[in-house]
Amino acid sequence: MSSPQQNLRQLAADRGESLANLSAVIGRNAAYLQQFVARGSPRRLDDDDRLFLAQHLNVSERLLGARDPWEPCG
Repeated sequence: MSSPQQNLRQLAADRGESLANLSAVIGRNAAYLQQFVARGSPRRLDDDDRLFLAQHLNVSERLLGARDPWEPCG
């Protein structure tokens, strides 16, 4: 299974959108999603950011790191 970072990079590329543009869409600085993808910082996307990106990209939040409610945390 691909990581949320890999999924986001691929989804952006498939749509012809830059990570900087997607960062702006969620109201973050231009480097925010690039750092998430390249450095893993932040480790997880903020819930609101993840939801907005999933809606913008028309994909399940799970592709961007959301957990199934029945999966144990940890």
